Amino acid sequence: MEDRRYIYALAAIFVLALALRLYFAFGTDQFSLDAYVGYRQVDSIRNTLLPSYVDDLSYSGRTHIFPPVYYYVLAGFSFFIGTALSLKIIPNLFACTIIIIIYLLVLELTKSRKISIFCAFTSAFIPVFFSNTLNSASSLSFTIPLTFYLFYCFLRIKEKRFLYHFLVFSFVLSLTSPISFLFIFAILIYLLLIKLEYRQENRLELEVILFVTFMTLWVNVLIYKNAFLFHSYNLIWQNIPSQVLSEYFKSVDIVSSVTSIGLLPLLLGIFAVYRYMFQEKDKRTYLLMAAALAVAFLLWAKLIDLVTGLMFLGAILVPLFGQSLKLFFDYVEKTKISDYADLFWIPLAILVVITSVASSIVAASVVMTDSVSPGEYKALLWMRDNTEKDSVVLSTLSEGDLITAIAERKNVADSDFILIRSSDIIFDDVKQMYTAILKTSAAEVLDKYGVNYIYLSSRAAGEFNISSLRYADGDCFRPVYDEGVKIYQVSCGIGK
Repeated sequence: MEDRRYIYALAAIFVLALALRLYFAFGTDQFSLDAYVGYRQVDSIRNTLLPSYVDDLSYSGRTHIFPPVYYYVLAGFSFFIGTALSLKIIPNLFACTIIIIIYLLVLELTKSRKISIFCAFTSAFIPVFFSNTLNSASSLSFTIPLTFYLFYCFLRIKEKRFLYHFLVFSFVLSLTSPISFLFIFAILIYLLLIKLEYRQENRLELEVILFVTFMTLWVNVLIYKNAFLFHSYNLIWQNIPSQVLSEYFKSVDIVSSVTSIGLLPLLLGIFAVYRYMFQEKDKRTYLLMAAALAVAFLLWAKLIDLVTGLMFLGAILVPLFGQSLKLFFDYVEKTKISDYADLFWIPLAILVVITSVASSIVAASVVMTDSVSPGEYKALLWMRDNTEKDSVVLSTLSEGDLITAIAERKNVADSDFILIRSSDIIFDDVKQMYTAILKTSAAEVLDKYGVNYIYLSSRAAGEFNISSLRYADGDCFRPVYDEGVKIYQVSCGIGK
């Protein structure tokens, strides 16, 4: 009966988190900018059963390289509920599975259902994970829970069914995201920690780790072989222009860590790492410590972007937070106040609500304001219905996917730089086309990319600190749309 009570509590947390997520997600009809890459791929799979690897619209014609499993999963649901609902509901459903997985993981580590339920509730409201997987259809809503399920399977790898799960889902992860390298890095660090502490490793664990490592490398070589030959080591940084690389791979600071992860999981999670690194011995906890060290190193080396790193770090610190709670309550049981141990849950719950739940809601509200506005959507539909199908449209890099997904027109550039030559030059050219003062200098670059229309939103105006195109006139750059968003038609140039 007691076990059933905890199951009901876990279900209630899941429903609460999902309801809150969907409340924010359906607060707008549109998505965050990042979602429109997935939108086009899901639509392509629905129509042709294949992703859009050869894209005539992105960069006015290019080839994409990416692992396709996540888009196939969303497309499978889209056959029943449509693309838009699929991208609104399913990623949030996947994200909420972290609650169940963290519960199982903490229960395996601590054997305490109270601590497991408390950590499950905390995992539902990791601010950075909650806010950045609401309306973006991010693959991280799928890969982070999947990674933690693999950690759970690894803890129970001596059981045959979990061994099979570990092998199968490791393969799925490698076909879903390059983040599979983070998982491999974590289990290799775990292997090193075990070797240093225990002088020998479990043979089954060693064989499985080596198999999964080589399998993941092989799958990613097959997927990214051409990209590696094209970019060499620059592929590690996704060929992102150097002008935006420092912004993309920001350094971690204390304030962003606390607000993104939550105060209690951060402090008590770090305490658990320290305690189990130098005082306690627990092979199972070493796995999570290895994952934390892997993420910390990748963030320090700027090999993973800040948001992704904080999402993983936040999820890793929650079960480590559970280990700290176990140490604390084990100590309380040995004192004279053991009869009042349950009272400590009250201040802990209040702190989690204030520092994690409230922070998640605030962060979600901020992120949702960055979704595509009704005015932007209306302007993009106008462009789709009133411009030539082979038109090339200039937009900012972050808005390039909107041009292809909603307006269905060719863009100059977007957020995917893999297999794009001279991304630094393209970035500078886009900036010059928005900020140029002289008509001749702007027209020269516009000619270079064959631009027919210029899309100027409030987002672009803020990015380049302009209110309009300073070189625009009624002859060569005629405004054809001005309802919050400005669209200019390019009717002449250097060679015209």
